[in-house]
Amino acid sequence: LGQFMGVNAVIYYGPDIFADAGLAAEDSSFSTVLVGLVNMLTTILAVFIIDKVGRKKLIYFGVSGMIICLIAIGIIFATGGAGTLLLVFFLLYIFCQAISISAVVFVLLSEMYPNRVRGLAMSIAGLVLWVGTYLIGQFTPWCMATLSPAGTFFLFAVMCVPYMLIMWKLVPETTGKTLEEIEEYWKK
Repeated sequence: LGQFMGVNAVIYYGPDIFADAGLAAEDSSFSTVLVGLVNMLTTILAVFIIDKVGRKKLIYFGVSGMIICLIAIGIIFATGGAGTLLLVFFLLYIFCQAISISAVVFVLLSEMYPNRVRGLAMSIAGLVLWVGTYLIGQFTPWCMATLSPAGTFFLFAVMCVPYMLIMWKLVPETTGKTLEEIEEYWKK
Protein backbone atom coordinates (compact mmCIF):
# COMPACT_ATOMS: atom_id res chain seq x y z
CA LEU A 1 0.00 0.00 0.00
CA GLY A 2 2.89 2.33 0.75
CA GLN A 3 3.99 2.17 -2.89
CA PHE A 4 0.69 3.75 -3.95
CA MET A 5 1.25 6.87 -1.84
CA GLY A 6 3.32 8.39 -4.63
CA VAL A 7 6.95 8.35 -3.58
CA ASN A 8 8.18 6.28 -6.49
CA ALA A 9 6.12 8.37 -8.89
CA VAL A 10 7.95 11.47 -7.68
CA ILE A 11 11.35 9.78 -7.77
CA TYR A 12 10.86 8.13 -11.18
CA TYR A 13 9.01 10.95 -12.91
CA GLY A 14 10.32 13.99 -11.02
CA PRO A 15 11.75 15.79 -14.05
CA ASP A 16 8.50 15.29 -16.00
CA ILE A 17 6.35 16.34 -13.06
CA PHE A 18 8.39 19.48 -12.50
CA ALA A 19 8.36 20.22 -16.25
CA ASP A 20 4.54 19.82 -16.23
CA ALA A 21 4.53 22.44 -13.49
CA GLY A 22 6.21 24.85 -15.86
CA LEU A 23 9.79 24.66 -14.62
CA ALA A 24 12.55 25.01 -17.19
CA ALA A 25 14.58 21.86 -18.00
CA GLU A 26 17.55 22.88 -15.85
CA ASP A 27 15.28 23.86 -12.94
CA SER A 28 13.41 20.57 -13.33
CA SER A 29 16.64 18.58 -13.14
CA PHE A 30 17.93 20.61 -10.18
CA SER A 31 14.62 20.07 -8.37
CA THR A 32 14.98 16.32 -8.89
CA VAL A 33 18.50 16.43 -7.43
CA LEU A 34 17.09 18.28 -4.38
CA VAL A 35 14.43 15.57 -3.99
CA GLY A 36 17.14 12.88 -3.97
CA LEU A 37 19.29 14.84 -1.52
CA VAL A 38 16.41 15.39 0.91
CA ASN A 39 15.47 11.71 0.60
CA MET A 40 19.01 10.55 1.41
CA LEU A 41 19.66 12.96 4.28
CA THR A 42 16.28 12.32 5.87
CA THR A 43 16.77 8.55 5.65
CA ILE A 44 20.08 8.93 7.49
CA LEU A 45 18.31 11.02 10.16
CA ALA A 46 15.59 8.37 10.47
CA VAL A 47 18.18 5.65 11.13
CA PHE A 48 19.35 7.58 14.18
CA ILE A 49 15.90 8.40 15.61
CA ILE A 50 13.76 5.35 14.79
CA ASP A 51 14.52 3.62 18.11
CA LYS A 52 14.16 6.81 20.14
CA VAL A 53 10.92 8.09 18.63
CA GLY A 54 9.20 4.81 17.79
CA ARG A 55 8.00 3.24 14.59
CA LYS A 56 4.33 4.17 14.84
CA LYS A 57 5.01 7.77 15.89
CA LEU A 58 7.24 8.21 12.86
CA ILE A 59 4.51 6.72 10.66
CA TYR A 60 1.80 8.96 12.14
CA PHE A 61 3.96 12.07 11.81
CA GLY A 62 5.25 11.26 8.34
CA VAL A 63 2.07 10.02 6.71
CA SER A 64 0.06 12.92 8.14
CA GLY A 65 2.63 15.27 6.64
CA MET A 66 2.47 13.37 3.35
CA ILE A 67 -1.30 13.81 3.20
CA ILE A 68 -1.03 17.55 3.80
CA CYS A 69 1.74 17.93 1.22
CA LEU A 70 -0.03 15.79 -1.41
CA ILE A 71 -3.23 17.82 -1.01
CA ALA A 72 -1.23 21.05 -1.28
CA ILE A 73 0.57 19.76 -4.39
CA GLY A 74 -2.79 18.79 -5.91
CA ILE A 75 -4.21 22.25 -5.17
CA ILE A 76 -1.15 23.97 -6.64
CA PHE A 77 -1.49 21.91 -9.83
CA ALA A 78 -5.27 22.46 -9.95
CA THR A 79 -4.91 26.22 -9.67
CA GLY A 80 -2.11 26.44 -12.22
CA GLY A 81 0.50 27.45 -9.69
CA ALA A 82 4.10 26.35 -9.87
CA GLY A 83 7.56 27.41 -8.91
CA THR A 84 9.08 27.62 -5.48
CA LEU A 85 5.94 26.80 -3.47
CA LEU A 86 5.43 23.58 -5.42
CA LEU A 87 9.06 22.59 -4.90
CA VAL A 88 8.79 23.31 -1.16
CA PHE A 89 5.79 20.99 -0.81
CA PHE A 90 7.52 18.27 -2.86
CA LEU A 91 10.58 18.49 -0.62
CA LEU A 92 8.42 18.41 2.52
CA TYR A 93 6.58 15.41 1.09
CA ILE A 94 9.86 13.59 0.46
CA PHE A 95 11.06 14.49 3.97
CA CYS A 96 7.85 13.08 5.47
CA GLN A 97 7.96 9.84 3.50
CA ALA A 98 11.69 9.29 4.08
CA ILE A 99 11.41 9.76 7.84
CA SER A 100 8.39 7.48 8.04
CA ILE A 101 7.36 4.81 5.56
CA SER A 102 10.72 4.47 3.83
CA ALA A 103 12.64 4.16 7.08
CA VAL A 104 10.14 2.13 9.04
CA VAL A 105 8.79 -0.40 6.53
CA PHE A 106 11.70 -2.85 6.45
CA VAL A 107 12.42 -2.52 10.16
CA LEU A 108 8.80 -3.14 11.06
CA LEU A 109 8.42 -5.99 8.57
CA SER A 110 11.50 -7.75 9.86
CA GLU A 111 10.20 -7.50 13.43
CA MET A 112 6.62 -8.58 12.76
CA TYR A 113 7.18 -12.09 11.47
CA PRO A 114 7.81 -15.08 13.75
CA ASN A 115 11.39 -16.33 13.77
CA ARG A 116 10.51 -19.60 12.04
CA VAL A 117 9.08 -17.87 8.91
CA ARG A 118 10.94 -14.54 8.95
CA GLY A 119 13.22 -15.28 5.98
CA LEU A 120 10.41 -16.50 3.73
CA ALA A 121 8.01 -13.79 4.90
CA MET A 122 10.56 -11.03 4.24
CA SER A 123 11.21 -12.46 0.78
CA ILE A 124 7.49 -12.37 -0.01
CA ALA A 125 7.15 -8.87 1.47
CA GLY A 126 10.10 -7.68 -0.61
CA LEU A 127 8.56 -9.18 -3.74
CA VAL A 128 5.23 -7.49 -3.04
CA LEU A 129 6.97 -4.14 -2.48
CA TRP A 130 8.81 -4.44 -5.79
CA VAL A 131 5.63 -5.47 -7.63
CA GLY A 132 3.96 -2.37 -6.16
CA THR A 133 6.93 -0.28 -7.28
CA TYR A 134 6.63 -1.69 -10.80
CA LEU A 135 2.89 -1.08 -10.91
CA ILE A 136 3.17 2.52 -9.76
CA GLY A 137 5.94 3.06 -12.31
CA GLN A 138 3.60 1.85 -15.05
CA PHE A 139 0.45 3.48 -13.64
CA THR A 140 1.81 7.00 -13.04
CA PRO A 141 2.08 8.22 -16.67
CA TRP A 142 -1.47 7.03 -17.35
CA CYS A 143 -2.67 8.67 -14.14
CA MET A 144 -0.96 11.97 -14.94
CA ALA A 145 -2.52 12.01 -18.43
CA THR A 146 -5.98 10.76 -17.46
CA LEU A 147 -6.54 12.25 -14.00
CA SER A 148 -4.24 15.27 -14.51
CA PRO A 149 -1.34 15.99 -12.16
CA ALA A 150 -3.76 17.43 -9.60
CA GLY A 151 -5.98 14.35 -9.66
CA THR A 152 -2.97 12.06 -9.42
CA PHE A 153 -1.67 13.73 -6.28
CA PHE A 154 -5.13 13.84 -4.72
CA LEU A 155 -5.35 10.07 -5.38
CA PHE A 156 -1.98 9.55 -3.69
CA ALA A 157 -3.28 11.51 -0.67
CA VAL A 158 -6.36 9.27 -0.49
CA MET A 159 -4.11 6.18 -0.58
CA CYS A 160 -2.41 7.38 2.60
CA VAL A 161 -5.61 7.03 4.62
CA PRO A 162 -5.93 3.21 4.61
CA TYR A 163 -2.22 2.96 5.38
CA MET A 164 -2.72 5.09 8.51
CA LEU A 165 -5.80 3.12 9.55
CA ILE A 166 -3.99 -0.21 9.19
CA MET A 167 -1.02 1.08 11.20
CA TRP A 168 -3.34 2.47 13.88
CA LYS A 169 -5.66 -0.53 14.22
CA LEU A 170 -3.65 -3.61 13.26
CA VAL A 171 0.09 -3.05 13.71
CA PRO A 172 1.61 -3.02 17.20
CA GLU A 173 4.39 -0.70 18.32
CA THR A 174 7.55 -2.78 18.26
CA THR A 175 10.03 -0.22 19.53
CA GLY A 176 11.92 -1.48 22.56
CA LYS A 177 10.47 -4.98 22.35
CA THR A 178 12.40 -8.17 21.72
CA LEU A 179 11.49 -10.34 18.77
CA GLU A 180 10.14 -12.91 21.22
CA GLU A 181 7.86 -10.31 22.86
CA ILE A 182 6.53 -9.28 19.47
CA GLU A 183 5.91 -12.92 18.55
CA GLU A 184 3.97 -13.40 21.81
CA TYR A 185 1.81 -10.37 20.90
CA TRP A 186 0.83 -12.01 17.61
CA LYS A 187 0.04 -15.31 19.31
CA LYS A 188 -2.50 -13.52 21.52
